[in-house]
Amino acid sequence: MKITERQQQSGLCTAPCNGAPPNDAPPSKAPIKVGIMPMFSTWVARCEHGPTHLNDALEQLAHELMQDERNASRRTNCGGWHYAFDFFKLQEPVVEEFRADMEDHVQAFLNHFRPEVRKKRDRFRLEGWVNVNRAGDHNLLHCHPGCFLSATYYVKVPPGMSGGDIVFRDPRGPVVAMYETPGIELPWVGSGTGIPFTPATGHLLLFPSWLEHRVEPFEGSGERISIAFNVCNP
Repeated sequence: MKITERQQQSGLCTAPCNGAPPNDAPPSKAPIKVGIMPMFSTWVARCEHGPTHLNDALEQLAHELMQDERNASRRTNCGGWHYAFDFFKLQEPVVEEFRADMEDHVQAFLNHFRPEVRKKRDRFRLEGWVNVNRAGDHNLLHCHPGCFLSATYYVKVPPGMSGGDIVFRDPRGPVVAMYETPGIELPWVGSGTGIPFTPATGHLLLFPSWLEHRVEPFEGSGERISIAFNVCNP
């Protein structure tokens, strides 16, 4: 087949321009390199060495508060005991020491995302409450409006406890149900059940207040005592 010079220049050449027979073998392709750029990460801080030297006094204070039925409230808790007021307004030395320690953890979380020259001491306040759960108690899915960070410190976790995880739900809303891809695994979809954290005595979790979470029931004897708090504008 004769190919004119005009066809070669216009890109309309449908056969090898040197007149050689076409080659049916597919051309070799270089492997595709995928460049992944993670976006919209959700940061959760976990400290495994909280102020355990305060745990005995905090547990005793929780039991004293439970003696007055007016101190109990029902929020997201199904069963269990929830302190009705702001824990940090109690005039107790252990509360003051615990508050100072938690403020240091919050400040470390905030400064983690800043370059060295911009690290500082921020102004904020804490609002907290006590949770006491026993076997079968749990907390419904919820978030914490009106603040920018939330946290849970585990004063006491029963030995041998089974279950009782705090579970964070995928913050991308309906994305977990928007795809039907039989036989194709999409790593950004997940199972929709959330990411669990197993509590332990002395552990502290800090997370954005808009991140929805729930607490699973546990099996075992004894109490699980935690102090949860929100970080708010002063």
